[in-house]
Amino acid sequence: MSTLDALNPEQRRAAEAEGGPLLILAGAGSGKTRVLTHRIAFLIEEAGVAPWRILAATFTNKAAGEMRERLEQLVGPAATELWIGTFHSICARILRRQAEEFGLDPNFSIYDEDDRRATIRRVLNAHQIDERELAPRAVISQISRAKNAMLDPLEFAHQASERQRQIAELYPDYERELRRNQALDFDDLLVEVVRQFDRHPDILQTYQERFEHLLVDEYQDTNRPQYLLCRQLAARHRNICVVGDDDQSIYQFRGADIRNILDFERDYPDARSVRLEQNYRSSGRILAAANAVIGHNQGRKGKELWTAGPAGDPVAVVECDSDRREARHVVDTIRRYDRLGRYGLGDAAVLYRTNAQSRPFEEELQRAGLPYVIVGGIRFYDRREIRDVLSYLRLLINPADDIALRRIVNTPRRGIGDASLARLQAFAQAKGWSLSTALEHLDDVPDLSGRAQKSLAAFADLLGELMAATEAHSLPELGFAVVEKSGYRAMLTAENTPEAEARLQNLDQLLAEMTEYADANPDSTLATYLEEKSLLTSADESDSHDNAITLMTLHSAKGLEFPLVFVCGLEEKLFPTARAVGDPQAIEEERRLCYVGMTRAQEQLSLTYALRRYAYGSLLTTQPSRFLGEVPAELTAQSYELDRGFARARQRIEPPRRKKAPQAQGVHYEWEAEQSPGFDEFVAQDDFLAVGQWVRHPQWGRGQIVSREGHGEKMKLSIRFQTQIKRIAVAYAQLEPA
Repeated sequence: MSTLDALNPEQRRAAEAEGGPLLILAGAGSGKTRVLTHRIAFLIEEAGVAPWRILAATFTNKAAGEMRERLEQLVGPAATELWIGTFHSICARILRRQAEEFGLDPNFSIYDEDDRRATIRRVLNAHQIDERELAPRAVISQISRAKNAMLDPLEFAHQASERQRQIAELYPDYERELRRNQALDFDDLLVEVVRQFDRHPDILQTYQERFEHLLVDEYQDTNRPQYLLCRQLAARHRNICVVGDDDQSIYQFRGADIRNILDFERDYPDARSVRLEQNYRSSGRILAAANAVIGHNQGRKGKELWTAGPAGDPVAVVECDSDRREARHVVDTIRRYDRLGRYGLGDAAVLYRTNAQSRPFEEELQRAGLPYVIVGGIRFYDRREIRDVLSYLRLLINPADDIALRRIVNTPRRGIGDASLARLQAFAQAKGWSLSTALEHLDDVPDLSGRAQKSLAAFADLLGELMAATEAHSLPELGFAVVEKSGYRAMLTAENTPEAEARLQNLDQLLAEMTEYADANPDSTLATYLEEKSLLTSADESDSHDNAITLMTLHSAKGLEFPLVFVCGLEEKLFPTARAVGDPQAIEEERRLCYVGMTRAQEQLSLTYALRRYAYGSLLTTQPSRFLGEVPAELTAQSYELDRGFARARQRIEPPRRKKAPQAQGVHYEWEAEQSPGFDEFVAQDDFLAVGQWVRHPQWGRGQIVSREGHGEKMKLSIRFQTQIKRIAVAYAQLEPA
């Protein structure tokens, strides 16, 4: 029997295709790894190709390991002779083998992100540039983009814009610093091989001769250096087989270029093309819904996923009145399935557009006592920027907290070095004081430089100003003051990188959470808030992820699958993001991201959105994502998750309509100007919030409204409960008619 007998007809056609350029368009869940490994096995066992003449490039070490394991089962020991690895590991191997010819030390170091930042800091210091003026992350980001565009320092300087001129001056020094340390960064591993092959055609020819067959996984994620490397290596034999899915190209922000896969047949006019459209993962309705959404993209090859399996349940489209209610609905649904024995906790995945969205889900899961794990990120309250701000707040409550002070004394950077801090620490210990107390006696600290003394004094003044504000400011105002007065927001804004933007979103989520907490708990203090957060963050993680709910961004979900999937936050300006709105190409990438999320689901798929969401310290009205309108109604089951106080009003709300608008780049959807009613309209349509009415609060029970002030989202009620009167913000209180 042939090893190909286990494949379906299209998979077999791809695996046994003759030599020459081959494009395998492998849809989600269509068995691309299976096809790749069986093609390699076919080449070795039936086409007679020597294993050492085959090169297989992947994007992750996990994928490379899985491919090697499968090949060991198919071809035995011959699998050890193959070159299988990530692009970066393959390039590092080539560079070390040819180090002498390339003018490199064979023992060169490979610098990670921390090493790169340390290197650029030395360059900034040499140029006497303050990091507060030019953040190392921003410099590294620009240099990385230049390298991915194959621009050396001279070429980058020639093309640099006015804003890039300063970085163009630093780029050559950064490169010299790397070389002085016999080091290459991650970008160099790719770029250096391409450039050295151009400079040494004889060495390139050696590798072209050796690798008779080149196989590339996830070709839609290749950047320009990877694209050029593939062209170089395949030029001799032209036996290049690329596997990918243009509909799952979601890493443009990392330099991936979807044109590489879309233009493959232009690069290789004699290329064969095979489409793998039979899906072995998802139910029929899930696939039909995903096909309908991605079908609105113009820049794609085109394919229709199908399954021989059951149609399955309809896709759930769930409208929630707030992001908190959205999180509660997701957690309640998972818990209900778990109690029924239909799905375990480990079968469920919650997917969202940005890491900042994890907070309400984490808090609801913690309140429910359910284990969870965050993939591709860390717990919200354990993220660096969140811990930094909370450390500032901890110091305002307990100035003797040296751990908190040491964390933030130089964050953002204030020119307070380790040596200066060590001198302050020694002085404090000798006196038996805390570091905060020692800050009040800087003139007495031995061997402290004038610059360090000035920086420490400025930090002490900042703490004093914030401490003075604790009595006069509310919790949200105090949090805002810390973020602004400390310079934290200015620091991240100056970095101007995708990572910095994500960290800013996390800070805004924290401020929004403080607002929500203060309004829901009018008698709360900074001390009670910090205590609650401490208890939340001290919850033990589950040792085993097998019985833990998975939380992750949609980008992190690629390549994974779960029986039960929730794609959350499907709202305009969140998913798709505000940055993408108005940019047809960016919208198409956002739609591909939605497609990736939908096709992670095997049996149950829920698409959720909120009518109101906390952002920027307040509660904003939102619009449903255009992607929801692209799912055919006959494939869905619509439901509403609203607090009962809003239920009757919601019955009169029609879903937003959409209209098609022809554009130069094709057809896209625009939402009409009319939006879902704001909070005022809910109140106008339902008088249960009038003075004298009886309502029920989830914490304090039944009470009577005695006064009302404000309107809309800022409305506050005074309610008499059994023994006390509470002043409550209506937008957050989850009141019900009693």
